[in-house]
Amino acid sequence: MTVKILMPRFFSFWLLNILTLGVILVAPFSHAEAVTQSVWPVSVAKEGFSSDQRRQVLSQYSPSKLAAGENQALYSYLHMAEFFPHHILARSGEIKKLSLNSASKLGAVTAITALGELSLDELLAHPDSRVQGILVLHQGQLALERYPGMRATDTHLWWSIAKIFAGLSVEILRDEGKIDKSLSITSYLPEFEKSAWSGVSVESVLNMASGMDALDSPQAYADPNSGIGGLIYAEGILSSPKHTPLGHNQALSKIPRLQAPGRVYQYSSANTNMLALLIERVSGKPYAEFIEDRIWSRIGAEGDGLMGLSPDGHAIAHGMYSSRLRDLGRFGLLFTPTGYNASVFSPQLMSRISRTQENKHYQNAVEAAKRAGNLLGEKPVNALAQWDALFADGDLFKSGFDGQALYISPSRDVVIAVFSTSKDKSIYRYLRAIASQFPVQIKSKK
Repeated sequence: MTVKILMPRFFSFWLLNILTLGVILVAPFSHAEAVTQSVWPVSVAKEGFSSDQRRQVLSQYSPSKLAAGENQALYSYLHMAEFFPHHILARSGEIKKLSLNSASKLGAVTAITALGELSLDELLAHPDSRVQGILVLHQGQLALERYPGMRATDTHLWWSIAKIFAGLSVEILRDEGKIDKSLSITSYLPEFEKSAWSGVSVESVLNMASGMDALDSPQAYADPNSGIGGLIYAEGILSSPKHTPLGHNQALSKIPRLQAPGRVYQYSSANTNMLALLIERVSGKPYAEFIEDRIWSRIGAEGDGLMGLSPDGHAIAHGMYSSRLRDLGRFGLLFTPTGYNASVFSPQLMSRISRTQENKHYQNAVEAAKRAGNLLGEKPVNALAQWDALFADGDLFKSGFDGQALYISPSRDVVIAVFSTSKDKSIYRYLRAIASQFPVQIKSKK
């Protein structure tokens, strides 16, 4: 297969200026109003962005604005291919039809948000809400679809929702007998044998329990000498005239060990990128091509996907993936009874990633579990295969920077997908309540 790469026109300009918290952001512009210092409602993105407004905002560019999740994020999350080279993941085959079966009751679901106690309808209509799109699928049908801050045909950044690709791919290759999760990841990647990754099992990397000193945090992102900061700078997500970045693999090899592997869940994007290298080595394909061939081309997508690449050509597997909202929903359907596709993964794989037991690493992550419970309204019981949360009822959740979300309820046959530029992530508090509006059809397996 021919590698298809988009090279952004303004990549070199922006690479010299980017200083964000794990994101590449660039200023937006709307047809609806003139560029000002105020924060625009996300509704301006429904009309697109003019070239004049684009130039105006670029001229006002300041790195200090980039982490705010406001105007610059509103534009960049919808136009990532303008600023990073991307590998195109082609859709294929018949488009999976999503027929309409509206559930008006969903709009009445309420939650406590940063804007007060609001119904979902009120949140989506609020001028200060940063939710750009939300999709709810029940039994493969559209129960709710709203686009308060984007167009249905726009491709939007997933951020860390993309980590699920890596977790799923490792599990697929395990089923094929190509990966033994008990082995050290350096058994497959011997070039890392002299690094702190030596002796870290594939399973520990897969479940965010590698013990490596690369915890994701805003402070660590900004420090090019930290474990995760070195990777972020190597990817070109952040840059500084005072720092010469390492290559992608060199940055990974420099990360030190913090604690014994397998002991505690500790979220790190470095784990995901190591998994991407593992998948490439075992499959013999570039990471993006593997995802296209084994997953994206089989979900009935209506649009192509876009995988961001580092300056030296490595997939930014931990977060730089973009697609239409409906296609994120179609991907989510794989984990439901209605959308399950045996050509993608086995029933045994689904059982493995849904284990509510065997969760010692997550039990030891007291603060992480508490934070997840505060965000979602209920404390999860586990987190496996790059998912953020597994609940006692078998529901799965994955978040992305600035409020991206994918929520799956296999027992209720529900998928919820969200795109946003929200810092407060209030939308997360609606997810379990939305899913609970539908009856349980299959009891979860422990």
